[in-house]
Amino acid sequence: MKAKIKLEGLYEAGQGLEDLSKATQRGVLNRALKKAAKPLVDAANANAPEREGHRPPGHRKLKGSIEAIVLRGNAGKAAYAKAMRAGATKKEAGQAARAANRAAAGRGATATVRVRTTVPHAHLQEDGTVRHAAQPFMSPAFHTTKGITQAAVIADLKSEITKAAARAAKRALRKGGKK
Repeated sequence: MKAKIKLEGLYEAGQGLEDLSKATQRGVLNRALKKAAKPLVDAANANAPEREGHRPPGHRKLKGSIEAIVLRGNAGKAAYAKAMRAGATKKEAGQAARAANRAAAGRGATATVRVRTTVPHAHLQEDGTVRHAAQPFMSPAFHTTKGITQAAVIADLKSEITKAAARAAKRALRKGGKK
């Protein structure tokens, strides 16, 4: 199942983000997105079916295997992929990526949070098979937490920016006192 949520109001929420270092910005965004996805992860884990009886060796549990990861992208990655699909060499694609990053000048970066499971049989449980009825766990979790997640991203982003700015100010004060 692939579903997208478009968020409005992120520009206002991220006002203090540009004052932070690039690494801190990445950390703030990762923490905020993972924290906002936690209700979805928890709901999907709660809905995940458990197998009764004997489990074959090497069979992993679906419940507890659901996690949130943050995928990062930028203009260069998109240009590289487009060039490679068009049949360019790696060198040419690398040049296209560098040119796109220079042209974007820091803009065009994306972050996607993906809630996934690490077991290979999850889609069979979610969608069912000819012999096994569907036992959806991810789609009901998505639909019940959709509104919570949207509001949580903005609230968590504001909170994380405030905390990171306070840490940066405290660090600058310590460095300034040592000189």
